Amino acid sequence: MPAHPENTGSVDGAPAPRPRSAGDRTMQRATLLAAAVGLVLDAIVLVVAASRPEAAAFGGALLGTGLTLIVVLPSVAIAFLGPRMTPISMAATVLGSWAVKMFAVILILLAVRDHPALSSTWIGLALLVGAVSAMLVEATVLMRTRQPLEVAPVEDSREPRDPEAGR
Repeated sequence: MPAHPENTGSVDGAPAPRPRSAGDRTMQRATLLAAAVGLVLDAIVLVVAASRPEAAAFGGALLGTGLTLIVVLPSVAIAFLGPRMTPISMAATVLGSWAVKMFAVILILLAVRDHPALSSTWIGLALLVGAVSAMLVEATVLMRTRQPLEVAPVEDSREPRDPEAGR
């Protein structure tokens, strides 16, 4: 039996799902918009690279777009999974995903640095345009949106509860 049955959302004692807050919706919208802008700009880079006479340009731009996805998609996923996490697990997930995606990007760039079929200039251009624009859009949307501070009240279990005090 839970200590505070009024805090549970069901008969079996499982907590009720927390409704999405305005801050959660803003973060989700910002990350989706940022990913869309980054991918649209990368699509433009791909079209320009495909029109170039050197074959390595398109291959490099394609790899740069893939690296953009590695950088941007974990942020989108965390924006949707985050509201279900505790603050500690959210922080660990954000830091862990950042470390993994940076490690992956660096390893991929090191593996293909001297590959003749890939233009490192176009890899860098696609990664710069896609990932940096996505981060800038996300930061801009979040800075322009007033985020409400939503703090759930915490009951102090050390003090006895008075059922008559709530009236």
